[in-house]
Amino acid sequence: MLDESQLSPPLSINLVVQHLETLLSVPIALHPPSSFSYAPANDTSTLSCGCLVSEALLKTLRSEEKKFDDDVSPEKITCPICRTNNVWLIGPCINMRNLVNYFRKLRHEISSGKSADSGFSCTSTTNSSLSKELDFLQREKSDDNELNVDLPSMFSKLNTDGPKRRQIPSMSSGSQTNLSFLTAFHEVLVEIQNPSSVESNEISKSPNYSAKHSPQDHYLEDSVQLNDSIPHKEPTGYISSHSPTNISAISSLGSIQRQRSRQSSFQNTSNLTKLMSSNSTSSGNQHKTHPNKEILLSKNFPFFRRVYTFNTHNSNFLLKTKSYLQTQLSPKLTKLALLSEKKWEVYKIDTERPDKPPKLFCCGRSDGSYGSSPDHMKSVSRDQIITNSNITENVNETMNLLENWEHLYCQITENLLIISGTRGFLRIIDLTQSGRCLYTYQCNFPIRCLDVSMNDGFIALGITGKDKYTQVEQAVIIIIKLIPETARSPFQILTYPFSLPYRDPINLLKFSSDSTLLSVATALESRFLVISLVDPSRPTLVMKSQRRLDTSLDSEGITDMSFFPDNRLMTITSLSHNSEPIIIDTNISSISGPDGIAKPKLLMKIDEVGSVIHKCCVSPRGDSVAYINRNGNVYIMTTPRMDDNDNKKIACVLEVSNAFRAKEAASVRFDSDGYKLYVLDRKGVLSIADFTAGTVEDHTVTRCKIIT
Repeated sequence: MLDESQLSPPLSINLVVQHLETLLSVPIALHPPSSFSYAPANDTSTLSCGCLVSEALLKTLRSEEKKFDDDVSPEKITCPICRTNNVWLIGPCINMRNLVNYFRKLRHEISSGKSADSGFSCTSTTNSSLSKELDFLQREKSDDNELNVDLPSMFSKLNTDGPKRRQIPSMSSGSQTNLSFLTAFHEVLVEIQNPSSVESNEISKSPNYSAKHSPQDHYLEDSVQLNDSIPHKEPTGYISSHSPTNISAISSLGSIQRQRSRQSSFQNTSNLTKLMSSNSTSSGNQHKTHPNKEILLSKNFPFFRRVYTFNTHNSNFLLKTKSYLQTQLSPKLTKLALLSEKKWEVYKIDTERPDKPPKLFCCGRSDGSYGSSPDHMKSVSRDQIITNSNITENVNETMNLLENWEHLYCQITENLLIISGTRGFLRIIDLTQSGRCLYTYQCNFPIRCLDVSMNDGFIALGITGKDKYTQVEQAVIIIIKLIPETARSPFQILTYPFSLPYRDPINLLKFSSDSTLLSVATALESRFLVISLVDPSRPTLVMKSQRRLDTSLDSEGITDMSFFPDNRLMTITSLSHNSEPIIIDTNISSISGPDGIAKPKLLMKIDEVGSVIHKCCVSPRGDSVAYINRNGNVYIMTTPRMDDNDNKKIACVLEVSNAFRAKEAASVRFDSDGYKLYVLDRKGVLSIADFTAGTVEDHTVTRCKIIT
């Protein structure tokens, strides 16, 4: 007579089953309005965003979205896990379906009590091998005095150990089919991590959404206890961060969105799902090293380059060329923006293929209509504009003004387009939704300049306001904090206005790369300041310069500023008499005390490029600066140290369209590696100077005009 302990499976097997049921769970059913039930599914399929869902649920979501919007594509839905819009089905996830079948067979054998002669043996030999693995992991965690088994960590250790750990214990029965479930599951994981064993069609169809993490990184990232005490958090939308101190928000937004989705719904979504739906060979691409390109850069830069030129608009008339009010390039050079009085256009750029012309991504008009092309535009109703705005008083009068407003300035990031115009209007446009207007903001005073942080968290506006009681004009900066749209709340903003201790109007605003500092330039006296935005509700002046008055008629004052990657140095350009570009040390790190204000120190003056400079851009390497003058000449200055005047090199690398005012000047930006320089002029012509396209002997690589 067997006792009850011999009939029931061991506790470690139950623990494996419980963990596997959680790890293999995917959305399988919809519970209106927006909740989903999770369970292992034998019809698991891969979406284009990298998430896994049940194919039956996919059909349900298609029918539901078709009810609300007839214009939606029948093949595209909103992902129930990461909330990405316009995703589609790539194909079935065969490995995941096989694992679900393994799991169901194991659970059936355990529940039926067939442990002696089943395909997944629960014999004493198997149990002892499994217990050895669990004991091994418990000894690894002896420093924390924790005896609970973390299954993802266990598989991570099994896959990262040497050949000795990869040997599968032999079964006493001698049959190859008499395997433990842990052994079979381990073999599947090893097969997945081996690129040669994966089917080629699955590799070609699987999107590279896990390029920044290897499968082991997924396990370490999501290695937390699986229990019901973890609170569920709603997805936070596409804006990566609300705090200007979050340096990690500079990385890909899509990856942050997926990371937050994994952390917020870990009870229902597994890291194994992410592993199955991505190509393991794409891990480790976050910090790519290109030794060949580095060699070419050291030989060519800045004197030899290959030039690519693309015209976004080809006119039918030879003498007629279109001119735009302003052009902008996104920080990661994935998009470019062209702004005219009543229209805007955004084009997509492939940074890996500089020979590939930009393609139209989306476009829109000043009335709020938007679409993927001018022939497929969606209009926005009056009620929708009022709902997503701060317009609360004199609604009819304000809406009449909005119908006749015109664009003036714009800024673009990877996901947002910010446009300001006449009558104090500002529009925040979502590029991930084909240019839909997220919010319309009305300021009581005209907007003189604007800038947006690289993490999509803040917008800075420069205005000239009047004191309510004294009617004295004052320079005012408004910091707008963007609160992303969630399932429970719409898109919102918070404003933090503060005034400067000067009456001189603000002419220019620039965020630092980590969004913690804001540089400010005034119009008449050519002052430049640096304000700390670690706490946007309490901005702090950390650096200021002396004023410099220039009353000449052709003077435009300070035209551009740019921080170096470490925020310690700055380059400043201006268009005035005897005012060449300079590089300064802000000395912010030397401030002592909470009320200390640093004074900048001049490091270098670039006299060779002249005193009519409109734009500047610092290389991410920190050793080069690009300048554009009024005539459209693009210069690059490089030096080992920014205080080394003797070893600096200057070359004229491109010639683009000239600009009458600094507002019309071409936009310039280096790529993330510093290999290429992108310039977009006011006529919509994109010019690319690639310093790693080939050797000097290549006929496509030409020599620049050497200045020094």
